[in-house]
Amino acid sequence: MPAGPVKSIHGAFAIPSLDGIRFIAVMVVFIGHGLTVSTRWPGSVGVTIFFFLSGYLITTLLRREYDKAGRISLGKFYLRRVLRILPPTYIAIALTGLVGVLGVLPSTINGWGVAAELLQVTNYYMVWAEAVTGTAHTGLPPESSMLWSLAVEEHFYLIFPALLIVLLWRKLSYRKIGWILVAACAAAPLWRLFLMAGDASFYRLYVSTDTRFDGLLAGAALALLANPALGDRAPFGIRDRALRYIAAPIAAVVFIVVAFAPQSFGLTIGDSILYACLVPLFWLVISHPEGITGRVLNNPVIAHIGVLSFSIYLLHRLALGLVELVTPVPIVVDLISLVITITAAQLLYVAVEKPLGRVRKRLEGKLPARARASA
Repeated sequence: MPAGPVKSIHGAFAIPSLDGIRFIAVMVVFIGHGLTVSTRWPGSVGVTIFFFLSGYLITTLLRREYDKAGRISLGKFYLRRVLRILPPTYIAIALTGLVGVLGVLPSTINGWGVAAELLQVTNYYMVWAEAVTGTAHTGLPPESSMLWSLAVEEHFYLIFPALLIVLLWRKLSYRKIGWILVAACAAAPLWRLFLMAGDASFYRLYVSTDTRFDGLLAGAALALLANPALGDRAPFGIRDRALRYIAAPIAAVVFIVVAFAPQSFGLTIGDSILYACLVPLFWLVISHPEGITGRVLNNPVIAHIGVLSFSIYLLHRLALGLVELVTPVPIVVDLISLVITITAAQLLYVAVEKPLGRVRKRLEGKLPARARASA
């Protein structure tokens, strides 16, 4: 039987192994931005994993809410997202902005770049900046361009819950909605190929919401069609044993091979293959946390770093840039930066995230009935 939801180490609802997957994703990104490993390291794959995980988790939470209450509260959803995401994000923007204004790191910071980050449109700002100035980072605070991926997720959070409510109101089943999402995911690489044929730039393909939405929708489709945390059957009608010992290992090998494929392939078709590979891999580690992989992912230390992954993602490039000013030795820069980033993320977690989590719970109970949009 698939594993049911459990309490995470920080007390909120969680699903087995997800914090461990966050650990893997953020470490892949960190190594990709570090100085020690070759530029051939596929750091962008960490973002790919984050997108799939976010789509899966958010849709699982919405599905649980609808199953339990017969409604989905948009007010509560957006309250949770605002209090969870915006405070750490704005702190990171303030820190990188201060470093840029003081000239500690090379910077072309301007008001438009800062406004784009504050308004969660960093990705399309980068596309515009590249087209106008020739450099996608022009105007952004130093070491903050990774906020493009947060913009993609924010656009998903803004649109998807309302869309799900509409589809449920139209009496569509989870299964039908899930297959609609699968069809949208199948169309995504065709759209990327079309753009590439029209000489679209790297950033147009890499950071735009309309070219990266399929990662979030693929995770959402898993949550609706074959959710291991909610007792659904294994995907594609595969027996659990076959999925565990055949499909998942094959998916892991294919995932690694595609992750190191040429960039042009990854920007168009490669990501779609990676998302397909994540389906059996997520099923395995969520359904079988007692397995070897599950035990590693649910190790308390790894899981806790996974809990801190959002703040680690926000701060790691700033730490790398600042430490590099002190020492030229790549491995030393990377190790010191990692320690500083995790420490800073822990401070944010204790001083900002946990207190705001308590505030969110109090505010949820005070939302007026009219804000609780039901499906």
